[in-house]
Amino acid sequence: MNQIVKDKMQREIMVVNASVLFKNFPRETRFYNANEHNFWKIMVDNYEYMVRWDAEKNNNFKQPLPYGAIIDEENRIFVYQRGWSWSNAWESRLHSKISIWVWWHIEREDEDAKDILSNTLVREIIEEINTKEENIKNVDLVWYINDDWDEVWKVHMWIFYIVRVSNSNFDLLDWELDNWEFVTLSKLENMILSDDYDLESWSEIVFESLKKYLNK
Repeated sequence: MNQIVKDKMQREIMVVNASVLFKNFPRETRFYNANEHNFWKIMVDNYEYMVRWDAEKNNNFKQPLPYGAIIDEENRIFVYQRGWSWSNAWESRLHSKISIWVWWHIEREDEDAKDILSNTLVREIIEEINTKEENIKNVDLVWYINDDWDEVWKVHMWIFYIVRVSNSNFDLLDWELDNWEFVTLSKLENMILSDDYDLESWSEIVFESLKKYLNK
């Protein structure tokens, strides 16, 4: 583990006690519609901070992770490949995998954000893909996903946003993110079915819901 990764793991990140988060909702559910389940309010009313290294090993807490699927004006989806094992990407089980989401842990310094969840995500998207704020046209909270069956994600709660952008000419600054492109739904579906691509499991999990959303 290099020094950059060590520093990341010592930062304080947002966590919510799982017993509070699921007090009125069944934890066994995987997909929650944001129009029917207001996890957002539970999170912003009950969060605290924990050193990330400790949070990654504590199943009593969930780390809220804002995720954004970036969609351009032609309804194409932003797809990228994560860095290889020699990169600064902390989670080795995700190295070199294909992803359709940009995401971020919420850290203590994000505290002053008006909407600590969506604003933190938008800021991270602007920084990572090197775009301008005016190119972010719409941010729509659509799902929450809880995956207690996956070793990586059982301490996380995904907050899924659809982020519409007006400009797809990006220049990625984060070298943890390798090759990228905007692809059509049909091409993404072929990638999921092909043995030539290794997609992260949660990108596959959410594909059908994303497909329905974009075909509305």
